[in-house]
Amino acid sequence: MNWDIISGNIYLVVYILSWVGVLYFYQQSRSIFDAGSILLISYLIYSVVSILLFNSPYFKFEPLSLFPFIYLFGMLLLAFTPVLLFNPRKVEIIKAPPIIFFHIISLIYIIASVTQLPSIISDFSVNIFRLLFVSTGGQDLYNEAMADSYSLGDGSISNLASIISNSYGNFGILLFFFYLTISKRNIFITIGLFVSSIISILSNISMGQRGPILEVLFSMLITYYSLRHYYPKKINIVIKSIGIVIFTLAVIPLIILTNSRFGDSIAGSSSSAYFYAGQQNLFFNNYGLDNGGIRYGDRTIPLFKKMIGIKDVPDNFWERRNKYPNLKINDEAFISFVGDFTLDFGPYLSVILFLTIFPSIAYLTKSNNKKLYFHQFILLHFVMSLCMLGGMKLYPFSDVGGNLQLIVYVFAYFFFLVVHELFNKRSSISSS
Repeated sequence: MNWDIISGNIYLVVYILSWVGVLYFYQQSRSIFDAGSILLISYLIYSVVSILLFNSPYFKFEPLSLFPFIYLFGMLLLAFTPVLLFNPRKVEIIKAPPIIFFHIISLIYIIASVTQLPSIISDFSVNIFRLLFVSTGGQDLYNEAMADSYSLGDGSISNLASIISNSYGNFGILLFFFYLTISKRNIFITIGLFVSSIISILSNISMGQRGPILEVLFSMLITYYSLRHYYPKKINIVIKSIGIVIFTLAVIPLIILTNSRFGDSIAGSSSSAYFYAGQQNLFFNNYGLDNGGIRYGDRTIPLFKKMIGIKDVPDNFWERRNKYPNLKINDEAFISFVGDFTLDFGPYLSVILFLTIFPSIAYLTKSNNKKLYFHQFILLHFVMSLCMLGGMKLYPFSDVGGNLQLIVYVFAYFFFLVVHELFNKRSSISSS
């Protein structure tokens, strides 16, 4: 074994122990299992898988260095700050907005999602047969989805309902789980939000896509753990029971898809799972701070660049890869959401952005008299989604579709902030 392998393993062990230490002190200070616990455990798992992947005979990486791990660890903790500071023991209630406004925002999401249900069920009923009974069914579905991806982001609107429901994305999952904290719920809104939240699982199974299915499951997991302390015992039992069923039904197609696409490869499906879950730390170490150039925000903020009139912005990942052929890696490799920012803006500007964004969100989500308002929790949930979904793969709010999700978060925050301020002012006047 040469020195590069030995030193690489030493750096990875140090990185793993760093996550073990943070998790230990976090749990010691909390003595409860919450969203912060889920985040820290997931990143610990990724780091452990990274060392397994680094020593795998099927994959080769460049020699590792210590500083990129220090940089990555520091940036991740900075991004985690708002979530780690949120303590359910010190926040007795997350105050819901006036229910009529919550229902209005929810109904837009429900209507946009339910109108797609007939076509999604039709496609699912056909494609699930191919997936279960055709050995190459998963690969065929994936190839068809990739063929359609060449037109992504070109500005054409072929399905407005799909654009709206996809724009809600993780925020739609937040609407469902938060609605369960409200005592007087409308049964139709409850069912509508539930169906809207899981409908993308069926859709992506039909397209042979694994990543979006995992993202829905991850988003549901961390959203539940951020709110479970505010549910009655009965609701917690129901959520856990339904959650186990959804997880089981979603994992079976994931396994079939993985075997269909990688079962005959030299590494096999199990090694491909290692590669997906552990590559982000290794690729960041190799290229996160020096990738032979940057993408100038073409992945993280392409829609916003187009909105201000900047030309030559790639419409999709195919065009982006063609535009930057000299980069050492592009979005074909997982490098975590931190890596996406360093690849887009460079390591120095990324630090400035993180130091600006996350401490600001931590300040805006401070509780007052053991109370947090819904508009504050929207910001908190955005950070949870970013860190949870962007840990194993890439920045989850990238490209046009991701940027639209970001716009929904920003709009919802200011919408419910204005509602909160107006009703507070009204209450003050009435009291006077």
